[in-house]
Amino acid sequence: MSAQHAIRKRVLILGGYGTFGSRIAEMLANVPSVQILIAGRDQFKASLLANRLQQQFPQTLFVGLRLDLNSINFSAQIRGLNLDVVIHCAGPFQGQDYQVARACIEHEVHYLDIADGTDFVTNFDTLNSNAAKAGTCAVTGASSLPALSSAVLAVVTEEFDSISDIDIAIAPAHRIHRGLATVRSGLDALGSEFNIIHDGRTYRTFAGAEPRKVHLGHPVGTRHVCDFDIPDLKLIPPLWPKLQNLRFGTGVQPWALQDGLSWCAKFAHTMKQRSTTWHLPWFAKWGHKLAAWWPGGSPHGGMTIEVHGEVKKRSAKASWQILGLNGDGPWIPAAPAAALARKLLTNDECPSYLQGAQACWQLITLQEILQELTPYSVITATQTPTH
Repeated sequence: MSAQHAIRKRVLILGGYGTFGSRIAEMLANVPSVQILIAGRDQFKASLLANRLQQQFPQTLFVGLRLDLNSINFSAQIRGLNLDVVIHCAGPFQGQDYQVARACIEHEVHYLDIADGTDFVTNFDTLNSNAAKAGTCAVTGASSLPALSSAVLAVVTEEFDSISDIDIAIAPAHRIHRGLATVRSGLDALGSEFNIIHDGRTYRTFAGAEPRKVHLGHPVGTRHVCDFDIPDLKLIPPLWPKLQNLRFGTGVQPWALQDGLSWCAKFAHTMKQRSTTWHLPWFAKWGHKLAAWWPGGSPHGGMTIEVHGEVKKRSAKASWQILGLNGDGPWIPAAPAAALARKLLTNDECPSYLQGAQACWQLITLQEILQELTPYSVITATQTPTH
C-alpha cells in the first residue's frame, strides 16, 4: 500500500523549514501512516525541504505549502486542510497573540508550540475554557523550557523532602546554524527587567545581567552565561514556595562575543528605563550576521540543572546535564514537541490530561524526550542527591 493511501493523520508544522521545525518534521518521519505538511511564508523553501525529506523517508508523505499566520483567512485555511495536529514553530513568540491556537481550538485541531517567551507561555491558560470544551489539546512551551526542564525536575527532585535552590543554564554551541527568530528573541529581550528569587526574596534583574560561569562535562567545559527570563521563573515558585534561590542563565561563545552581549545589555537596559518603547529593529539582523561570522567557538553545547534541598533532614544536592555534540545541540529543543506530537498522532483519542490549554509542564516524561534524541550525538548525566 502506498504512503498516500495509508494516511490516517495529518500534521502541519508552521515555520516547518526553520531551525527547529525542520528537525521536528524529520523526527516525526517514522510515525506510521502520517502526512507531514511543511508550511511557511516561502513556498520554495517549504517545497525544497518537503522534497528532501520525501527522498530520505519514502514511507511518509511530505508536502510543502505556503501559509502565512498573518493572513486574513488563516483560520479558514486551517479548517480546509483537515488537520489533526498543528505544531507552531514560527517564532519569535514575544509579541505574538494566540490567533494560531485559537484557530486550532475553533476547528478542533490539536495545537502545540515551541514558545519560550514568558508572557506568551504563562498567560496561555486563558484559552483553557474553550480548548477543554472542544476536547482539544492546546500546549505551549513544548521545547527546552519548560517542557524539558520540567521533565528533568520531576526526576531530580523525586527524593527531596524540600527544595531550596534551582539553577538552570543553557550554553549553546557556537558553530551551528542559528535561525533569525531564535537570535531575534534573545537580542530583543536584552535589557528587559524581570524577577528571580535571591536569598528568599524577589530580586529584580535584567536580561544580560550577572555574567557568571557554568561548568558542563567534556568536551563542552566551562561556559559564560548571564541572566535571561524564561517561563520557568514564574511556573516554579508556586510549586516550591520555600525556594531561596531560582535563576536561569544562558550565553554565547566565544567569550569576546559574550562580553559584547553584556555591554549591549547594559546599554539596552538604560535605554529601556528611559523609554518603554525603545527598540532597535535592525539589531537582531546584524547580531545574527555577526554571530554567524565570528570565528572560534565550539560545535558542542549543553544544558544543566542543579537542585539543592533536604533529604531526610540533611542538606543535599542533585544535578543533571545534557550535551549536544558535533552540532547536534539544536535537536534537543525540537525533541519535546516531537515527543508530544507523536503521542497525539499515535493515539486515537487525546488523553484527558492533555485536553485544555496549558503550558508543557511535566506533560511528557524525560524518557519520552530522550527517546527522540537517540539517533543524535546527545549524551546525558544525572547526579542523584548527595549529602
